[in-house]
Amino acid sequence: MSRESSVPDYFGAGSEAEGADMPRRGVLERFSVLRATDIDAFRASVSRALTPHRLTPLGRDAAAVHTDVAVASLGPISLVYGHHRGAELRAELTELVDYFDVNLSWGGSNRISCDGDEVVVDRHTAGIISPRMQAQMHLSAEYRQMHVRIERHALDRQLEQMLGRPVVAPVRFRSTMDLRAPAATSWARAVRLLVDDLDQGTGLSGHALGPNPWSTFLMSGLLLAQPHNYSGQLEETRRGPHRPAPTKVAIDLIESRPDTDLSVERLAREAGVSPRSLQRHFRDYVGVSPREYVQQVRLARVHEDLLAARPGGGVTVADTALRWGFSHVPRFAGSYQDRYGETPSVTLRRLPPQPPV
Repeated sequence: MSRESSVPDYFGAGSEAEGADMPRRGVLERFSVLRATDIDAFRASVSRALTPHRLTPLGRDAAAVHTDVAVASLGPISLVYGHHRGAELRAELTELVDYFDVNLSWGGSNRISCDGDEVVVDRHTAGIISPRMQAQMHLSAEYRQMHVRIERHALDRQLEQMLGRPVVAPVRFRSTMDLRAPAATSWARAVRLLVDDLDQGTGLSGHALGPNPWSTFLMSGLLLAQPHNYSGQLEETRRGPHRPAPTKVAIDLIESRPDTDLSVERLAREAGVSPRSLQRHFRDYVGVSPREYVQQVRLARVHEDLLAARPGGGVTVADTALRWGFSHVPRFAGSYQDRYGETPSVTLRRLPPQPPV
């Protein structure tokens, strides 16, 4: 398998740039986790990196299928490359996806059926599976697939930074990504550039201090390049939203003192309007109710405190939740898990990132 033979049209003529005398190597070969003729090993390897699924060869003996898998992780983003040859495959996910999965074709095609939509992934089209979706796939023989896995909580945080406010409703992308559209073309080329950088082993991806800049770039780029349910709000933010003064007063109070009494009545009183008017302002200019905005700000503060806690420092989930205004800890824990994809106790136990040696 050569990298030259796997370059999709939308990535440009990479083979000519490399030159005929350059040694051939596999995609993400440094990150290879499987090379086998065992279809069950292929399924298990991909399931560990993505989502458990059933995998069925179509029309031929499973023993004739040759497979390769490589997995490269950059914090909240992972690149999962799979290559099989010898038979078409049918894949049925047995669990709901709990991350964003951008499916790119490095060669061949994949027909994805997901929540009533059908996308044919090929050199011109990518498919995006959003969290809480269940999908079926029909992979062509000689299919080379590149999955860009993006953790939900990380993309939510990136979107919050871009919007300047909490995200309440789950992000849901349009499932079909037209790679001939200018912004989508740029994003796909950035993925290819990252793959090349990782293949070299001495590029920028190996010299990041703190959060990997590739992850931030790909998340923000995807949010700008591909339509989703927050695209309109991002465009308003870019133009500069004109929120009524009462809305701004209420938002400033929520973000500066989220641990205090923030009932709709108090917010309306501080903003100088009726509770009904404030509700309407939030619905029209923020997209959520004041109560939902308060909860998401408080969840974000709890999340920050739990991530910053040091082992043995005496920090507890219950105390942190109570400090930020959550009086019902079990209910808080459920909302937290819905937002960040893990329980608050798991966040608390996570070791903080260590500086590079």
